[in-house]
Amino acid sequence: MTRVIQKAVPGMVLAAMLALGAPEAYAASGGSTTGSEQQPVAGAWTPPEGFVRDDSFFGMDAACEKAGRNGIAEGKWSAYICVRVAPFSPFMDLYVKK
Repeated sequence: MTRVIQKAVPGMVLAAMLALGAPEAYAASGGSTTGSEQQPVAGAWTPPEGFVRDDSFFGMDAACEKAGRNGIAEGKWSAYICVRVAPFSPFMDLYVKK
């Protein structure tokens, strides 16, 4: 490889990784929703009005979905959203609507 290509390839790989690693969010609510609705979110994410971060939760995708569904079933909140903490991170933040 030429020197120009050797310098360009790592930058292109990094740009592709950042583009593919946009944060993800999954949302569901009580009522007629039968499953979780997946909503990809790009850039800096702010929760919708009425949603607050549940500080007691720290876990991965399945644990976030389970905690969200259990909270709805127990009447603790009416809806929840699971948001990936950072690109390429397995951890999620749980946002709830009381």
